[in-house]
Amino acid sequence: MGGRQENYVVCKYIAEFWNTVTNMAFFSLAIYGIWKVRSTKQENRFVLCYLGMLVVGLGSWFFHMTLQYQWQLADELPMVYCTCICIYCALRADVKTGTDIFVALALFAYSAIVTLVYLQIRKPVFHQVAYALEVFLILIRSTMHQMEMRKSNWRAYQDMQRLFWMGVCAFGGAFMLWNIDNIFCTGLRTIRNALPAVVGPFFQLHAYWHIGTALGCYLSIVYQQYLRLVKLGTVDEYRLRWLAMGIIPYLDKDIKQKA
Repeated sequence: MGGRQENYVVCKYIAEFWNTVTNMAFFSLAIYGIWKVRSTKQENRFVLCYLGMLVVGLGSWFFHMTLQYQWQLADELPMVYCTCICIYCALRADVKTGTDIFVALALFAYSAIVTLVYLQIRKPVFHQVAYALEVFLILIRSTMHQMEMRKSNWRAYQDMQRLFWMGVCAFGGAFMLWNIDNIFCTGLRTIRNALPAVVGPFFQLHAYWHIGTALGCYLSIVYQQYLRLVKLGTVDEYRLRWLAMGIIPYLDKDIKQKA
């Protein structure tokens, strides 16, 4: 479903300009996440998470650029696939080696069923419910992990609490703005048209949905990375650090441990 934005106004090649370019948040955070995973020698499962995030951003970019149905699918369905990878990481964080084939197949089956049903019924509410179920599962599992950390590792608990609630706020805030944009689209369009050209874009609320969900997705993956280090017993070799005035976290090798 496209945003409530005037089409082909800013650029004749891009239907919804601001809804398109704000997907750069997905690209930049995903690429940065992949670089940090590789540079700190963490597991490839997290590279897959960030690649999934990158694909979500690409699909959204092409959909809002063209408003074509096939790109709408490329925008929406990868959200389900990427979240399945994160669910696998959350469910199998305490397994030190190997791959749980049963869990992987179950998540693959869920993705396939959602895809096939959605292609048949073509109702966005079905996709939204399917995605919400995945997010709910991650929230429940994350809460359980935090309860465990509170008893065994206070530093990890504090770090994970911060990541968790920042992710919740990012997703929640983005979801709120997305709904406001849907409900009050006519009024918001009137406001944008009445404002100077340099101010109007700040009222493109669907564009904030992209920024918020990109940040929320990134925070969720960093959370899973941190959890995995705790479960592997190597968390003391790393430190959670922050960029952009404490908004963007990353895991880095502890210099003291290196010494």
